[in-house]
Amino acid sequence: MSLDVKEQAINKNFLLAAFAMRITRWPDGRPIRVFVLPDRHPLHQRFVKQRLQVFPYQLRNNWDRQVFTGTGAFPVTVDNMEEMYRMVSQTEGSIGYIADSVKLSPEQVRVVDEF
Repeated sequence: MSLDVKEQAINKNFLLAAFAMRITRWPDGRPIRVFVLPDRHPLHQRFVKQRLQVFPYQLRNNWDRQVFTGTGAFPVTVDNMEEMYRMVSQTEGSIGYIADSVKLSPEQVRVVDEF
């Protein structure tokens, strides 16, 4: 998460709702900016299955339905983990995921959970 987000922990339901684009604001009212890797990226598939506990195609279908009906938007897709790190660290209210092998700077992002 970006450093401006005050939450120290996020429960699974909030995490799923945020990445499913059903919740669009943090508890303090600021907009949530969601960043994801491409659908076929191995880390995206692992994150969605292990942390969100849904299948990647279910998440994609949810996004497509929301965009088609005009009730939501797609998350921002980034090409790789380096871009994910850069975008989350530079965007207020942002949330994303990254492999634990990437060294994170506590001055740039807040780690909520590791997997």
